[in-house]
Amino acid sequence: MKKIIGILAIALLSCASLFGQDYTKVELQTAEGGITTPAQWVDHKTPYVVSFWFVTCKYCIEEMDAISEVFAEWQAQKPFRFIGVCTDDTRSLSKAKAMVHGRGWDDFQFYYDVNKELARAMKVTSCPYVFLFDKNGKLVYSHLGYTPGDEELLFKEILKL
Repeated sequence: MKKIIGILAIALLSCASLFGQDYTKVELQTAEGGITTPAQWVDHKTPYVVSFWFVTCKYCIEEMDAISEVFAEWQAQKPFRFIGVCTDDTRSLSKAKAMVHGRGWDDFQFYYDVNKELARAMKVTSCPYVFLFDKNGKLVYSHLGYTPGDEELLFKEILKL
């Protein structure tokens, strides 16, 4: 079974069509009301995690809380960026922004995919969905869902970079 899972993981990671061809050009709102694209996240210096979430997703909140608790410690071991992509629509946007600050997720970067264009382009069908990219923007790991301890698996992957 492990061999099959490993083969599937390799196939997924090497598949150029895993995402839509233009996902790096999808425009997202910044917290300040500006615009960014996933292409701008690549800095060729640090790996980054992209986590899709929404305000009523219990598991999304649990995962980000768990990572937030250990973020400073992890940063001391291996610098990386954590990018939260909120998939709530414009009606919940103010609640999402308030949640970010209210929960103390200030060390993370947040962007808002109010029309779910990036989620569709990256084939995100459920949340939380986490992607890990290396410093050059190459996908190296992904995970759907959350159970306590999944954050440790994510960090093990980050340490490999």
